[in-house]
Amino acid sequence: MGHREPPLYAQVADAIRTQIRTGELPPGALVPTERDLAQERGVSRGTAVRAIEQLVSEGLVTAGSTRAGRRVRDRRVLPIHASRTENLDHRRTSGVDAWVSDTQAHGRTPGQHIEVAVVAASREVAEWLDLSEGEAVAVRRRLRTLDGQPSNLADTYYPMDIAQAVPEILDPTDVKQGVIALMAACGYEQVRYVDRLQWRPPTPEEAAKLHIGSGVSVLTQWRTGYTEGRPVKLTRSVWPGDTIELIYELPA
Repeated sequence: MGHREPPLYAQVADAIRTQIRTGELPPGALVPTERDLAQERGVSRGTAVRAIEQLVSEGLVTAGSTRAGRRVRDRRVLPIHASRTENLDHRRTSGVDAWVSDTQAHGRTPGQHIEVAVVAASREVAEWLDLSEGEAVAVRRRLRTLDGQPSNLADTYYPMDIAQAVPEILDPTDVKQGVIALMAACGYEQVRYVDRLQWRPPTPEEAAKLHIGSGVSVLTQWRTGYTEGRPVKLTRSVWPGDTIELIYELPA
């Protein structure tokens, strides 16, 4: 059998992919709209749509509304020291949390948007916080950004007695000294944590918040923090698999 040319949409996608890889379209650059792409390449708008969708799925182009314009994703990999997040000494020394210090160390600009709420514990949250399903818990939801673009999601759940003892938990502003330090000052000193890691496709909501396509896997990191006697917080982080590297430093 003779060689078959790839479908037309794949040829258009490959042309843009080449522009991205050569730097002609650098990170953050606007990608032509479907209409403009169809005119430039002499193809139907449907073909242009399929080409852009292919690039979104590969993680090369941001997902979202074409009105605002899709952009080339910055796919530089950022190393995050995952074990430092719970380290009070690191927080006291650096003055910021591990997410901020790691991003700044690599010349990136960190940011975050925080929302707080009281919600009913899901089955999984209740299980790991040793609560009853449906019991009220406080949650701090964070959308963390890199250079102004969505990077990862982090939701931390607390039993209500701890949220009442540490009222800053339900304050939607950044806690400069860190919630772990405040909890320790209130008698809830965290002595250990357990991480559970799972690779999976993003949910539609996660893909929309992180501006990624369905072809970019995410790493879900469930971290449960414990005092000597009980679990006191549960953080669910969602990391895009192509732009974040988690580093753990553990005793031998």
